[in-house]
Amino acid sequence: MAAVQPHGWQFSRPAILARETTARLFGPVFGWLMRGPRVVGAEHLAALEGPSIICPTHASHLDFSCVRLAVGPHVRERLAAAAAADYFRSSPTRWFLAAWLGAFPFNRVGRGAQSIAAAEGLLEAGWHVLLFPEGTRTATGEINPFHPGVGLLARHSRVQVLPVRVVGIRDVLPKGGRMPRRSQVEVRIGEPLRARPGEGARDFTARLEAVVRAL
Repeated sequence: MAAVQPHGWQFSRPAILARETTARLFGPVFGWLMRGPRVVGAEHLAALEGPSIICPTHASHLDFSCVRLAVGPHVRERLAAAAAADYFRSSPTRWFLAAWLGAFPFNRVGRGAQSIAAAEGLLEAGWHVLLFPEGTRTATGEINPFHPGVGLLARHSRVQVLPVRVVGIRDVLPKGGRMPRRSQVEVRIGEPLRARPGEGARDFTARLEAVVRAL
């Protein structure tokens, strides 16, 4: 399936400016809550050669906000997050909040080709795409097995993939939690990867998972 060019108000210039304004206003509050977050490996952000796939671990609804703080304004200005399509459909409020953060619907089951095409369209339009390879938040704190969708996207797009491990975010707001608590969070960023010629989607996904677990 051919790449689908991004559409939706969340990708408009006014929305980008409004998001960055909000980030500068409320970023210090999230920073206080996460005691930073502390960032390890920030130098790898400078190694990005263009739009990339950013792949963090997933333990909290605050993961995306945390990664947005960690990567800084240069990357987050054009950072689109793949959010579960059923999250968009669950309520108008959730749909608006997800879109406000620059998210786009990504099907975890079925219609995978459409989701990959939407992500490819964003990459071609100059957006970084944040994709949680685990697919859903961990309930135990352990990293869940990665799904091969990220490998398919890496193979098709040929862009760099940035491995990221978020440590401590579950202590701030775990799955099922309602009220966040202040705690130290550390964002560990690894060296960008790229799918090798002939490397299968599952093989790349396994390599990415091993790198993230080692961070």
